[in-house]
Amino acid sequence: NRFTSERDTSDTSASAKKLSKLNPDFEVDVDQCLQYCIINFALFSTLQSILICKTCKQGIRFSKRNEKGLGFQLSVKCRCESDTIIPSCPQIGKAYEVNRRFVFAMRLLGVGFQGIVNFCGIMDIGKGMNRSTYYDIINHIWIATTEVTRMVFKKAVKEEQEKNEAAGNVKNRLSVSGDGSWARRGFSSLVGLSSLVGKFSGKLIDVVVKSSTCKMCEQWKGKTDDPEFESWYESHEPDCNANHEGSAGMMEVNGIIEMFERSVELHNVYYEYYIGDGDTKTFKKLKDVQPYGDVVNVQKKECVLHVKKRMFKRANDAKKQLTQARKSTQKEATKKEKGKKSVKTVSLTIKLMKELSTYYELAIRRHPDSTEDMRKAIWATYYHKISTDENPQHSMCPEGTDSWCKYRRAEAMQTVRSFKHPPPLDAQIQPFLKHIYEDLSTEDLLQRCLGANTQNNNESYNACVWHLAPKHIFVGKQIVEIAAFCAACTFNEGFQPILKVMEVMEVCIGKEAAGFAENRDNARIAASTRRSSEASKERRTEIRNQKLLESDSYEHTEGIMYGAGIAD
Repeated sequence: NRFTSERDTSDTSASAKKLSKLNPDFEVDVDQCLQYCIINFALFSTLQSILICKTCKQGIRFSKRNEKGLGFQLSVKCRCESDTIIPSCPQIGKAYEVNRRFVFAMRLLGVGFQGIVNFCGIMDIGKGMNRSTYYDIINHIWIATTEVTRMVFKKAVKEEQEKNEAAGNVKNRLSVSGDGSWARRGFSSLVGLSSLVGKFSGKLIDVVVKSSTCKMCEQWKGKTDDPEFESWYESHEPDCNANHEGSAGMMEVNGIIEMFERSVELHNVYYEYYIGDGDTKTFKKLKDVQPYGDVVNVQKKECVLHVKKRMFKRANDAKKQLTQARKSTQKEATKKEKGKKSVKTVSLTIKLMKELSTYYELAIRRHPDSTEDMRKAIWATYYHKISTDENPQHSMCPEGTDSWCKYRRAEAMQTVRSFKHPPPLDAQIQPFLKHIYEDLSTEDLLQRCLGANTQNNNESYNACVWHLAPKHIFVGKQIVEIAAFCAACTFNEGFQPILKVMEVMEVCIGKEAAGFAENRDNARIAASTRRSSEASKERRTEIRNQKLLESDSYEHTEGIMYGAGIAD
């Protein structure tokens, strides 16, 4: 019947299992004749008035029958009582192909069941789609995306191993960056995910979705003493969506641990180095669990971008402390300084704090193999910023005419006598900043920064997932998994694996879909090339700096307009 035609997933499962025998390039068969279009059914009324049956030479009548979602059968009748049935689209068993295609397309747009109902209603498309058909199709999509993603990950791990070996490391001992993301901000999210990305390939190699809720279990809330509950839960437990107990914050930790524990089973590799942000206790838990026993000792590497943020945060905290201290001593200082000649200095503006954090990042990136060189470059910024004509402190700045330090360039060109230093950092700020630089240049921290690793790819991937499953609409674990798997496919291999998902669901690929996938990937490559150009980077930096200057100007003119207890 119309409610169960999509329930049988055996065809999709069989196709998914065949993937292991296919080549890893995700090639699909393209039907050059396949093409869909939207028409008004009133068109058939016009056809009725001009067409006749070639047998009885009488008029014919068109009507719809057996409607299921967007699919239907076109019935053609005439006086000779012949009834010709023409399906509106290819059929997969008793199901209409167009329904699977449509639901999958909507999910790639981040649209769920209610969005489909709204679309069909506003477009006057038949009776729309019922809920059971929608969720049956979702099961098909989940099975197909799971298997295609498995092949995508296998290819990514193989590539990562090759690049890891080429870099002089043990082939099956990988460095991976890990990160978590949640459907809602804060610690109240019911669904979250964790991902691992290979350091050298930059490709996703595993992902886990965690959920602390299950809609079906919620229907039994308060009825767990019912004798029927035990028998129901026994059959439901293997498919229960609630696979996490604990806080939302622990979803990332547990997800990362789960992926480490299954790395040998899935890919026969060890994740020896974990690149993390230090925002969670993930690494501490990994050390406690010891996923590889005594075989491999997991070691920590820092994400450069998150360490960079520490510089900005610490400087911003110092600015707040200094502001409070100045307020309490402002009147007294004014009396003492009255009549004295003022010396121009630089205060801690947002722009300066951004600059300091950027220079800190560059010091690590430019010296990824030496903690000594790293430390020297980090401190060079501090002493450069406090230098004056009376006390130049540029011994740590790089020498030569191509140095970023203007004083060192002047030395190389023998024009140092005419060189004038810009205003130095305010004397009150210097001890605060010196303490920050001491904390952020310890040997232990810099050792973890060796390699100049980042989690950029993890965060880019997270954005792709929530584009397919928007955070403002609650969805369950299965939908987030579909979004996570589709995002992994496109993130690693472009749009071609998405066509493979459709093929696994026995949805035919037409030339328009194949052309779209190719054009989309080409556009992505072109956009990436454009954004990576020096001119584009400089322009983005210029725009950011302009906004920072504007923000500083507003804060100076208006004061702080928003903050906890500001109205007291």
